[in-house]
Amino acid sequence: MVRPLEFYHPGHGYACVTDQFLPGPDILAAPVVTRGATSRRVVVPPGTWRADDDQVIEGPAEIEVGTPLSRLPWFRRISLALS
Repeated sequence: MVRPLEFYHPGHGYACVTDQFLPGPDILAAPVVTRGATSRRVVVPPGTWRADDDQVIEGPAEIEVGTPLSRLPWFRRISLALS
């Protein structure tokens, strides 16, 4: 089931993120929703995530990713954040 970031990470301020979704707790999809965009901002929740282009991101973070027409940015959590 597709869920917003706030569902899996309540209280982290993700309620306002409406253009990203999690089809499960460890997959994050960030589609381009602006016509003609060549990049987009992605809010990455806590944990270590590997992007579809093999970039590794430590969350929580906000990053800018390139979005050519051939790419749908998505990320797989490879480890949970220790806290």
